[in-house]
Amino acid sequence: MISFSRRRFLHLSGLTLIAMRSIFAIQPFQRGGTARLSLGLAAYSFRDFFKDQQGKVNPDGKLDMFGFLDYCAEQGCAGAELTSYYFPADVTDDYLRKVRRHAFLRGVEISGSSVGNTFTHPAGPERDKNIALVKQWVDRCALLGASHVRVFAGNPGKDQPREEAVGNCIAALEECAEYAGGRGVLLGIENHGGIVAEPAGLLEIVKAVKSPWVGVNLDTGNFHGADPYADLAQCAPYAVNVQIKTEIRRAGAKENESADLARIVRILREANYQGWVTLEYEAKEDPWIAVPPILAQLRELAETPAAKGAEWTPLFDGKTLTGWKNPGFGGQGEVTAEDGRIVLGVGSDITGLNYTGEIPKENYEVEFEAMRVDGSDFFCALTFPIGESHCTFVVGGWGGSLVGISNINGDDASENETSQTKKFEKGRWYKLRVRVTKEKLEAWIDDAQAVDLDLQGKRIAMRAGEIELSKPFGLATYRTSGAVRGLRLRRL
Repeated sequence: MISFSRRRFLHLSGLTLIAMRSIFAIQPFQRGGTARLSLGLAAYSFRDFFKDQQGKVNPDGKLDMFGFLDYCAEQGCAGAELTSYYFPADVTDDYLRKVRRHAFLRGVEISGSSVGNTFTHPAGPERDKNIALVKQWVDRCALLGASHVRVFAGNPGKDQPREEAVGNCIAALEECAEYAGGRGVLLGIENHGGIVAEPAGLLEIVKAVKSPWVGVNLDTGNFHGADPYADLAQCAPYAVNVQIKTEIRRAGAKENESADLARIVRILREANYQGWVTLEYEAKEDPWIAVPPILAQLRELAETPAAKGAEWTPLFDGKTLTGWKNPGFGGQGEVTAEDGRIVLGVGSDITGLNYTGEIPKENYEVEFEAMRVDGSDFFCALTFPIGESHCTFVVGGWGGSLVGISNINGDDASENETSQTKKFEKGRWYKLRVRVTKEKLEAWIDDAQAVDLDLQGKRIAMRAGEIELSKPFGLATYRTSGAVRGLRLRRL
């Protein structure tokens, strides 16, 4: 007879639970319309100046929640995040109602609150206490008219397997999410070290929790990998709240570096994020001096669409092929515009279409969706300018799965460093995006980066042959029927 310890049983149970839930993992939030960023300020930014400090009195403190709301109003903030740590120890419903009224009179919306919990505890008193804390602040936020509570995951306990800690966190989040959803309050789990220090661990938990009331509280200063911006981009589609930090620290760095706030805002726009972008100031400088100019910078970025002076420009009207022409491929299949999409029929060999309008040579992005209708070779090959040269982003080529750029240093998409394989399902739309700057060529498929090419020292050119007729900007398929929709461009 085989005997299992209780810890071993919990370990295996956690693995099974996570594996089963991953089969039904939730998808990123689907938001209609365009990105909308609302500027807020977190009370944590003035943490040393509050009279109340996590149940204790700060004799040198000069701020309370009413004074903080006044400050947010004076700074023109649309929202205020009222961190739970700085409320009086004896918070009453009457006090919360007075705070809500004061915010209303000052024209400031209470965006949410933040609690300091740990969800990795096993069943028992500590777990119950942390769940009770989150539920308490869910009730308080509901009374304040706030829509969000930031929560933590936590660290594994001593000798606790990570899988067990993750399983405990998922279970606690699901219990709290059911409670929060019943009160119309969202929970955002923050990338705050421990079991959520990296995007994979954070998204593993968020995807496993079966609740529409749970997402990511995206803290822009809390990823410390080689490329924190790439980590933020990976998690942004799941964000329900964003806390902006003015510094980041990369892996191996001894010091913080100033955050590229414009880049962060662009990441949020690319994810079509719509919600609060709240400054949570943590740098060394005096917040009374540092915060106002940072808010001014964020306000300009938040209110400016995509990039200053740059809007998305449609390249297809959804009804006709106006602005497009036949490139003259031999064996060209039929090309039609129908139901909001361009359909490129099966040809022998290449079927294509060229845009006749102006396309920039660098500092631009192209975005659209593409689908394989029939056939087994590339259902989308986008040719575009890159400086004084041109190249092609091949999707689903060489038998149906190849992805890459043709050509780099004389090598086509099957031979160079961008070459990779991906399974593409017939009849499914894939979101594609290409970005060209002076320094880099990047491409994404369904928000996962497929190409990240440093252009320094690279020779970019077209693959020799008929595909060269796609210049300067064109779409093509090879012995395959494909469809595209939502084709648009913006300058950066």
